[in-house]
This record gives sequence, C-alpha cells and structure tokens, in this order.
Amino acid sequence: MTPRDRDPSRPLHVALLGTSHVHFRDYHDLLAREPRVSAVVLPAAPDTGDRPAFGAASVREALRCADAAVITSTTAQHAQLLPHTVRAGVPTLVEKPLAATAGQTARLLPLLAAGGPTTTAMFLRCAPGLRRVRALLRQDVVGPLTAVRLCFAHAGLTDGVFTGEAAWMLDPGHGAAGALSDLGIHLIDLLLWLAPRRPIGVVNAELRHRPGLVLEPAGTAVLRWGSVPVTLHASWIGPRTGFSAHFAARYGTIRVAGGSVTLRTGRTATTWRHDPPRAGAALTAFLRRLGGRPAWRPPGHDDIRRTAALLEEIGSVARRRR
Repeated sequence: MTPRDRDPSRPLHVALLGTSHVHFRDYHDLLAREPRVSAVVLPAAPDTGDRPAFGAASVREALRCADAAVITSTTAQHAQLLPHTVRAGVPTLVEKPLAATAGQTARLLPLLAAGGPTTTAMFLRCAPGLRRVRALLRQDVVGPLTAVRLCFAHAGLTDGVFTGEAAWMLDPGHGAAGALSDLGIHLIDLLLWLAPRRPIGVVNAELRHRPGLVLEPAGTAVLRWGSVPVTLHASWIGPRTGFSAHFAARYGTIRVAGGSVTLRTGRTATTWRHDPPRAGAALTAFLRRLGGRPAWRPPGHDDIRRTAALLEEIGSVARRRR
C-alpha cells in the first residue's frame, strides 16, 4: 500500500528502522507529536538474532502495514534494510549518507529506483533561511559570485554525543567517516541544490587529526563551484557551532548565521530572521510530501551519486597531503 491509495481517515503508519543514528530520537519525538501519524520502531539490527524489547520483532513486521519508512540505523546497515523497503514498495527517507563509499552508493542507487520514492535526509534544503538565499541568488540580487565559505560544526565529540548506540559514529567498520564527511555532505548537497547544473571540482583538502581517534574530528576542503572558489569547513569539536555561510559577489554579500540572513548591497543592509536549520525538518518535509503537500525538492539519485563521489575525492586529496 502507498500513501496514494491508503484510507485517508486512518493514521499514516511509519516504520522507523534502526535506533543507532544520532537523529533517531529527534525523529521518534517528532512522529510522536504528529496526531495523524502512527510509528513502529525496529530497535534491533536486522542481521542479529536479538528480539527487540519494544516495537517490531523484524523488518518484515515493521513494514507489514507501513505507508512509509525512515531508516535511522548505522550507515553499514542501509544495504541490509533498503531491499526490504524496496520489496514493500514504501516511500523511504534514509539518514545520510546512503553508503560509506562512492562504490557502495552506486550499488545501492538502483534499489532506490526500484521501490517507492526514496531519498536521503538532507535537511539544509528545508531551512527557511537557505531557501531565502536560494531565491536571492536566483534573482541575481548581488551579481556574479566571487567566493563562498560554508561552515557546519557542533561539539558532539567533546559533548559525548557519540556514545552508547551512537558510538558507531567513530568506527569506520559501521560506515562512519569523520566530521568532514558527516557534516560536509550537507554542504556539498547545498551547493547542488543552489545550482544543480554547476560543476564542482576538488582543489584541496585537509583533515584535522586527534590522538586516539581513528576518524578525523574536523576538516576543510577547497572546491571549485563552476568558476567560484568555495571553502567548506566541518567540525565535531567546535568551538563555534551551528551553520554559517558567506556568499561574496560583485555587488554585495549574503551572510548566514544560524537562521539569520543578511544581505548587503552598497551601504544598505537587510536582515531576515528565520529558525536555524534543524535535522527534523527533512522528516517533516517528507511527511508533508506523502500527504500531497510538496515542501521540498529532495536530493535526486544524481545528487546522491555526485555527493558521494565528491566526498571520496576530498578524502583522497586530504590523504595525499599527509
């Protein structure tokens, strides 16, 4: 059954597959607040014999009456869970990244085309401030861009976020890949969303290492976005946290700090206040789309493929610098 042919008088049944992702609790709480949504949770990994303490006992049971699925497992488990959602034919939102490498991503992409509509949770596309930035750029308010800087950071490593079920985020064996991949994926996807046909190339990259950690807690990459130089910075260790951006152009600048957007042209400055980007926004947009109210343009399969390839290239360039 799909949302299109479901009985509109009954709740929307959503299967939450996996509890290991750091945004699982955000999604679970959001679904619990939705009066027209009923959620079932699959806490156990699909490749174990453990019977979960609550929710569904198997992937098949979780999807049996589902209208949609949200995958919030480890990255490595996506390859095990996606075939189930494809067979069930349900629209699916997958926490990013789709897979740990560009090759694994390429192998999973045909599955996305075979089942119900499936995409990844790239929530910067949903942020109202960045929607405003997109509109300003398309209106050519500041003229041709000359340089861009994008930063996304949180203090998850120092604040103990990657503990308990989320400890896999520090283990490459579960598909983890470090801060620049974990947060930089959103920044690359943002560029693809702002200008879908503009080519992106990797110029340089550097990763910050920390003793005792296999993965890098911070990193910087320099890209070429068409003819525009772009600097990306991502960090799990702060000190500044949140999202920020600076778009320099011939006739002015656009600055983003959290949810605030400031446009400067000549001596004039205008600031708009919006809510800052939040992870749950992708799920909200996904649910609205299921209800026939398109709220975003989710990443397409080519966006997912290009992002994975660019992240892998950034990693290769950074390793050559060591």
